[in-house]
Amino acid sequence: MNNPFALFDLPIEFQLDQNRLSERYLALQKALHPDNFANSSAQEQRLAMQKSAEVNDALQILKDPILRADCIIALNTGEQQNTEEKSTQDMAFLMQQMQWREQLEEIENTQDIDGLMTFSAEIEQSNKEKISEISTALSMKDWQQAKLINDRLRFIKKLMTEIERIEDKLADF
Repeated sequence: MNNPFALFDLPIEFQLDQNRLSERYLALQKALHPDNFANSSAQEQRLAMQKSAEVNDALQILKDPILRADCIIALNTGEQQNTEEKSTQDMAFLMQQMQWREQLEEIENTQDIDGLMTFSAEIEQSNKEKISEISTALSMKDWQQAKLINDRLRFIKKLMTEIERIEDKLADF
């Protein structure tokens, strides 16, 4: 795995200085801009384009807390996260998922916009809590706990996308 932190000359930490990340991104993109390679060989132009794509990919990883956590875990353990792998050992969270899904389905069926706003705020709060928890787990190098929390964050992210879909649907009525 390429190390996006190294590419951006950033410490391998979950909490990132977003301003520094943006500054490094702009500097890298400026250095790799095609105009800088207009008089270069085709191979140098291709390498610059590949490096630019790497920079863009690395930025996406570093900006997304779930991908950033996956990256930190992989860099420290050598294990890649299998996002298709389902975590069924976390029965309490599995029950929570079912409850949230049922609640969201009920909100959609009854077209309860106020209920959706309340539910959305609850999920946003849960997301913030999990972000804080994963930050702690990663700083303590508790990779198993970090993986577990990141799985929860993945579910919450999907749920937030579903909330947005329902919000758009209800707004159209």
